[in-house]
Amino acid sequence: MTENHRRIKFEKQLLLNFIRDVKKQFPKKAYGYFLSTEPDGGPSEYIIMQEDVRGSFLDYFSSYGNYYKDHDDAGFLTSPEETIKIEKYIRQNKLFKVGVFHSHQRHPAILARVDVDLHPSSSVWHLLISLRTIEYPQIRVFEVSPDKQVKEIKIELAELEDQNEASYTFY
Repeated sequence: MTENHRRIKFEKQLLLNFIRDVKKQFPKKAYGYFLSTEPDGGPSEYIIMQEDVRGSFLDYFSSYGNYYKDHDDAGFLTSPEETIKIEKYIRQNKLFKVGVFHSHQRHPAILARVDVDLHPSSSVWHLLISLRTIEYPQIRVFEVSPDKQVKEIKIELAELEDQNEASYTFY
């Protein structure tokens, strides 16, 4: 992984709401998109997918090792129906996908090979939130190039007024 000088600007409240909503789902894995009103803009909202059909693709996930056989909650694959519903919402509201995210329950916020291989597009960044210590979530953001090179992206918080909310790890 190489260093990157790019930054993603998050409104503080959006990121705190996101963390709260992902923690509410725990131990269920969270997966979804960050959306913006501009193609390369900062995120203005997020969508957490609910319909996980990974079980029907167990053979594919198992090709990455026994971890996916041993942990039936590892990995996430949304249903075609939910994907269509989300795509309609994005188009109807003239929004753009700017980021994708998922949570880790047992691992730090690192991109595994399967995450890189399944990353949907080099036009979106990838946020990982690790909840292995749920009181202190770890968040990291990466970009994945078309040739599968990974670079970390820094998070810049807008409207940071209260420094006392240091229970989150921002990279």
